[in-house]
Amino acid sequence: MRRAVRFGEAWHPLRFTMPWLREAVDRMEVLADEQRRPVPALAPRIALRLAESPITDPGRLAGEGTIDQVLDDLAQLRLLGAGTVVLDPFNGDPGETHRPEAAWQALATVSAGIRHLGG
Repeated sequence: MRRAVRFGEAWHPLRFTMPWLREAVDRMEVLADEQRRPVPALAPRIALRLAESPITDPGRLAGEGTIDQVLDDLAQLRLLGAGTVVLDPFNGDPGETHRPEAAWQALATVSAGIRHLGG
C-alpha cells in the first residue's frame, strides 16, 4: 500500500475478504494523507468462483459464492471506489487453458448479472 501511494499507481489487492478491504481502504487514505499524496486508484483482482449455494463462512473471499454474492461484492467494490475489477476464473490447474469453457461461462454469468442490474 505504501508503494502504491508513493508511486501514485493503482493499488491491486488480491484474494481478500470484503471486511479486510474496507479496513485497508481506510488505511490507504491515512497513508496517502501522511505522505501528502493522492489516494491511488483501487483496481482489485478477485478470484471468480461461482457456487450453487451461498457461502456463509466469514472468511469468504470476494468473488466466491453465488452469483448474487459476487454481484454484491462488485457493487461494494464500486462503492469503495474501484473503477476496474479484474475477475480471475483461474482455479490453479494449468490444463484449464485447454478447457476454458467453465471460465467463459462464469464470466458470461457475471456479465449477464451486471447487465440485468443495469450496471
